[in-house]
Amino acid sequence: MTYSILVLVTKRLLNNINIVFSTILGLVVTVTLVSSVPLYSEGMSEMLLHRALRDTESRQAQPRASLLIRKFEQKNETNISLLQYQQADEYMRVTAPTEMGIPLLLSTRYGQTEHMAILTSGDEISFSSRQFADWGFIAFATDFEKHVRILEGRYAEPAKSGDPYIEAIIMTEKLDAIGAEVGDHLFVRFMAPGNEPQPIEVKIVGRWFPNDPNEIYWFYHPQYFKEGLMVPDETFVDVILSDYEEIGYEYTWFSVFDVDAINASNARAIITGISEIRSNLGTILGKVKIDISPEDILLRYLRDLFFLKILLFILSAPVIGIVLYYIGIASSMVVDRQRNEIAVLKSRGASTWQIIGIYLLEGGMIGVLALVVGPVLGVYLAQLIARTYTFLTFIGRDPLPITITTSTFNYALAAIALSIGAALMPAAATARHSIVTFKQEASRKLRRPWWQRFFVDILLLALSVYGYRLLQDQQQVIVLGEEGDVFSNPLLLIVPSVFMFGMALLFVRLFPYIVELVTRIGNRLWGVSILLGLRHISRSAGQYNSLLLLLVLTLAIGTFSASVAATLTRNHSDSVYYRIGADMAFYESGDYDEELEQWYIAPFSDHLLVEEIEAVARVWDSKGNAILPDRATPEIQIVALDPWDAVNVMFWRPDFAHRSLVTLMNELAAQPDALLASANFMIDHKLKVGDRVRINLRQRQIDFVIVDWVDYFPTQFPDTDYFAIANLDYIFDNIGLGPYDAWVKADADADIEVIEEKLRDLEFIVVRTQDSREKVIAQRDDPQRTGVFGMLTVGFLIAILLTILGFLTYSLLSFQRRMQDFGILRAMGLSIRQLIGLYIFEQGFLIVMGVAVGTIFGVMASRIFIPFLQIKTGEHANIPSFVVVTAWGDIAKIYLILAVILAIAVPVIISMLTRMRIHEAIKFGEEQG
Repeated sequence: MTYSILVLVTKRLLNNINIVFSTILGLVVTVTLVSSVPLYSEGMSEMLLHRALRDTESRQAQPRASLLIRKFEQKNETNISLLQYQQADEYMRVTAPTEMGIPLLLSTRYGQTEHMAILTSGDEISFSSRQFADWGFIAFATDFEKHVRILEGRYAEPAKSGDPYIEAIIMTEKLDAIGAEVGDHLFVRFMAPGNEPQPIEVKIVGRWFPNDPNEIYWFYHPQYFKEGLMVPDETFVDVILSDYEEIGYEYTWFSVFDVDAINASNARAIITGISEIRSNLGTILGKVKIDISPEDILLRYLRDLFFLKILLFILSAPVIGIVLYYIGIASSMVVDRQRNEIAVLKSRGASTWQIIGIYLLEGGMIGVLALVVGPVLGVYLAQLIARTYTFLTFIGRDPLPITITTSTFNYALAAIALSIGAALMPAAATARHSIVTFKQEASRKLRRPWWQRFFVDILLLALSVYGYRLLQDQQQVIVLGEEGDVFSNPLLLIVPSVFMFGMALLFVRLFPYIVELVTRIGNRLWGVSILLGLRHISRSAGQYNSLLLLLVLTLAIGTFSASVAATLTRNHSDSVYYRIGADMAFYESGDYDEELEQWYIAPFSDHLLVEEIEAVARVWDSKGNAILPDRATPEIQIVALDPWDAVNVMFWRPDFAHRSLVTLMNELAAQPDALLASANFMIDHKLKVGDRVRINLRQRQIDFVIVDWVDYFPTQFPDTDYFAIANLDYIFDNIGLGPYDAWVKADADADIEVIEEKLRDLEFIVVRTQDSREKVIAQRDDPQRTGVFGMLTVGFLIAILLTILGFLTYSLLSFQRRMQDFGILRAMGLSIRQLIGLYIFEQGFLIVMGVAVGTIFGVMASRIFIPFLQIKTGEHANIPSFVVVTAWGDIAKIYLILAVILAIAVPVIISMLTRMRIHEAIKFGEEQG
């Protein structure tokens, strides 16, 4: 029985492969998209984790992917016994590495005594400190001999309990300091419990020096061991700890693990392993100290990974919804073709659940294919996300370290379950009908969709209004990431999607009435083809609901996504440029002659000798105090520059002032004492254009005339300061020549370090530099930003792909379904040209209407919700003011992509129409009906 059902399901799939292909593609795309989120999140987070661990390596000898655990003997604590040490040491050597669960690259054990007096003789006179040499300690470190160079003598041999002396090696610097030689015997004075001094005789058998002080082996700096008499570990355990009670002072275990083995699947286990090691070692030895551990970095990694996944899943949710909706549409097309077959099965005794079971098996077989293919494609999609620079723009980047894990398949299975659920809904609705009820249903007027009956569109719009009010009133409602991050508030991403879904559903509800209105308006104006097309669309609007909704949503989301990306990119770039002032800023100085009390500065025009510099302007700034008629003396920031040069290099936006930059610089250059004051300065002190102000600057009082005002000016922040712009030569004429900065407009490919080096060769003293373009690029490489833009891009590309495929599939099925109509119209006298015009108008009208309305809704969502993305914290957070950008250039790309629909579909349908024969069309139409 089971075999027969499997054969039946397989034959059904193969016989309808041309239509079922749409459903297969939908499932594969869903799994691919859902899988790409954890794959990108884990890959990007893992890359940043490895970078963080390795960055630490460059700043200190010990890598952060290591454990440095120490136990010190403490006062008021019972001393560690030899047995306790041996138990702890065995645990750290055997069990602890397995607790971590990642490859161990290096393991070192270390122990030392407390600092004790080193004497040149062991007699009583020497013990009275008359022959004191220095202080030191006895210590061991595993594999010590492999990391040092014996300059003289040999490495120490292990000693046994009862031997008259032990052998040790001493660092060459220490050996010279105490005046001893290789072969000498020294005595270490150990104060035993009860204050009885005991001599420990040590024979110096070698002097040593580290092979490489920068080796990761050195958990302490090699100079620390200068004080140590280094012995083999056997000597330390079997003699020092065994024969001298309470002599131990420090026990250390140092383990280095493989950074590349750390990933999302084992990070939590590693943190748990570290906790287990701390707990178990503490049980044996008491409180231990972990000085170096990857625990904090791993916890931060898991937190960032968690939030990044949530963010990307929120971003992908609308697209996943579109994909599931597409699967439902594709499944509906398949079920429509099989309605007669389902009705026949019902009439022959098949139950509703049996029919649903057949479709469930079909979905399961497609799901297995999607489970195999989807995660693999998800890897490539995740790499594509990582290469996203901004919306629909990609650049070359190093591939992420992506691995398909069990977690990936869990997400894939969840996606398959959702997809099969979406695919089963049309089958479940159709499986209720027998042959009789099917014919009755087919003859009735189409029922309104469930979402119209339950007013889901109105509910979604109400929710979006509520979300807008929350964003408007509270600004920050739910924060998942760092405060002030534009991507940290999920409402900023959820509410616009809900709004666009609600508007799209509302449009589909009103669509029949809109078409009817257009038909009545053009009833006497348009030709037969157009009128027939409009009447068919208005009477059969329900047939177009699904694809029209898909098209409107795709365009709305695409338009909104493009505008979000363009707005964030523009405003971040503007913020960076505003703070620096131009492409590059060089903060320069000069030579000061104290006798003559004057500065010597290289000729400013020499900047232009550097070929990468296109234009340059002098800029100087300093704080002063305005002396006003009302006796107020507010602090004011003065920016002095050369007006004509500044025009060519300075960053400027039209909303910075009520006049253009050229006009303002003309006013400034027209008279030496001209001053452009900040608007807040003039408003607060009731000043107006033409007023004279005196400013105390560098202990000189300088008179100015206010010639105009500005709201913003690069490098100045009106939220905290007053500022004004003046002529640099006029300032220097009053206070004397001094160092100034250079704002530079540079070639597109210019390297600021190269320019700096060339300026130094020209005898400019460059104190520091800033590169706006470098900072902009660095921010665009942020993993969260990359993920957001990447998900917006690939989500839109997937949505547009499925929309095109859906329209093409629907066009073919619609043509086949309407063959009888076309045959009748042909028999009534319509020419092939008129039929072609009818079909092209119907498809074109739907596409143009969907594109136009989707674009309008996307622009509306952009204008309403994108301003909330300026949420920031801190000083000068929203300076310069936030600008909403409608990305018409990217929207044009969207239109270009959609043009493919008509370019591909129309020739195919025209070809089918030209080959149509009346009697065949009518007969085929009867069979389809």
